[in-house]
Amino acid sequence: MEENPSQQAEKESRSDWMDILSVLWHSRKFIRIVTGGVTVLAVIISFLLPEYFRSTAILLPDTDKSKLASGGMSDLAALAGVSVNGEVALVKLYPTIIRSESVLRNVIYSRYKTKAYPDSANLIQFWEIKEKNSEREYEVALLALRTALEVSMDIKIGVVTMAIETEEPQLSADILNNIIREVEINIRMKRNSNVSEQRMWIDARLVEVKADLSKAENAFKIFREKNRSVSGSPQLLLDEERLMREVQINSTMYVELKKQYELAKIEEIRTTPIINVLDYGRAAAKKDRPKKGTIVLISMILAFVGSASYRVIEHLYGKTLSGWYHKFRMLQ
Repeated sequence: MEENPSQQAEKESRSDWMDILSVLWHSRKFIRIVTGGVTVLAVIISFLLPEYFRSTAILLPDTDKSKLASGGMSDLAALAGVSVNGEVALVKLYPTIIRSESVLRNVIYSRYKTKAYPDSANLIQFWEIKEKNSEREYEVALLALRTALEVSMDIKIGVVTMAIETEEPQLSADILNNIIREVEINIRMKRNSNVSEQRMWIDARLVEVKADLSKAENAFKIFREKNRSVSGSPQLLLDEERLMREVQINSTMYVELKKQYELAKIEEIRTTPIINVLDYGRAAAKKDRPKKGTIVLISMILAFVGSASYRVIEHLYGKTLSGWYHKFRMLQ
């Protein structure tokens, strides 16, 4: 009884699989040697790779609103072109500020005590950067620091996460905390500059309003001296109300400006922290990489699959590949 085509195909497929399994079985020694050798090599390499320790810091949005942003004076300052609400969205600028050269330059040249440099060294020395001049060394260090530094932000809640890996756990923490300190200094300097600008604007307005108030008071005084009784004249009553209103308006503005001026002076010398830090950088007790177990396991799997595949390909296409190789040699 003849077999139909489907039965023949199934039989041939089963035969092929049995053939492949037979090849793998007879090649088990080769596969074992290759897998074992690669695994041992992976173990050796994983122990020779440098270890890196990760440190992480978390920054929260600044919830401390400037006192100058409250009340009616913010509108007056806005009309004068002075921004008093500059810190409202400051957290959105954190990633840019953190990676800025004005912050990282001082971080690079700061001194750090490490195992390799117990007497302290800057990052150029620690990373052993040797270039033709100091500017080029700084540029290489800046690129290396920016590459190593991870900065991410959760847009919804405004939380900024910073992380860095170096070969020493305490160094990773020190670099992060130094970056936070430099960002604080950078923002404080710009904030103080803005506050000083606001104070000077308020001071100038105080002089103007004080002069207007004195002028209005003198005009009202002269009017009262000339007109002892105004009850019988509608025009004199109207003039008196207008002069009194001028005095009241200028008096109110002067009192408000004086209050804002004092607040600006206090804000200018305020030393409370600007950055709201949830977690500072901490020296990790455990290395972050290399993952030695993962390296060894992946190497072992790849070696096993690679050696087995090599034997199967050699069995299936060995003669064809050999023929192509001889033809290529003859063409040379």
